[in-house]
Amino acid sequence: MPTVRVDDAEVYYARAHSDGSEGEKPPLLFVHGSGGDHTVWGRQLEALKEFPVAALDLNGHGRSPWRDGPDALALYAQDALSVLNALAEETGQDVVLLGHSLGGAVALTVALRKPAHLKALGLIGTGAKLKVHPDILRLIDEDFEGAVDLILSWAFAPEPDPELYERARAQMLKNGQRALRRDFHACHAFDVMGRLGEIGVPTLIVVGREDKLTPVKYSEYLQRHIPEATLEVIEGAGHMVMLERPEALNDAIRRFARAL
Repeated sequence: MPTVRVDDAEVYYARAHSDGSEGEKPPLLFVHGSGGDHTVWGRQLEALKEFPVAALDLNGHGRSPWRDGPDALALYAQDALSVLNALAEETGQDVVLLGHSLGGAVALTVALRKPAHLKALGLIGTGAKLKVHPDILRLIDEDFEGAVDLILSWAFAPEPDPELYERARAQMLKNGQRALRRDFHACHAFDVMGRLGEIGVPTLIVVGREDKLTPVKYSEYLQRHIPEATLEVIEGAGHMVMLERPEALNDAIRRFARAL
């Protein structure tokens, strides 16, 4: 996995091998959600190789070591922006930044800084404000595995594929209590509802019809308030739409990125 240096630490990202048809197509960079890492985007890295495509591990997740700081979201935005700039330098093109849940908050935070190499946004199962249920915040401290089980009980559509569920559970447990606590507190503090009009790039918004953690109304709010936004609602999916309906998500991303 390639890396970039951020504050004397490495941030790792996966870079899929091209299928040879990239041409002038924009690079795609994926940012995972709370307790996750780049592997949650495996089906996107595999299927979207007509684009230069990458997915990062935020610090404290996957292979990226922990970095301390008073503002977790600012640290995560620094991670994403550093990889975005590296991908832009590698390809010579501006980048589409796509984030899921917490990763969507990271993407919005980066976009509001108006970086030079941001071409467009993808906001997947996220919102302009991400207040967290108090039971989740309490259980993360009192019963970490119980918190993971509660989160995942709300994260999938009814009757999820047991293999996908167990894979998501194992990933969250592996990344650990400290990362999950910081992630959900970062979400809880996040609120850019009054700033969405400042987003100046085309934006794709995607949500699963049965998303209980970031319901469809969150995405509808994003669409109404971001100037160049389009919304895709994917049937038969909950919050973990990239796992539950990867082909539908990939099709939405492909249509959006080809039209840029």
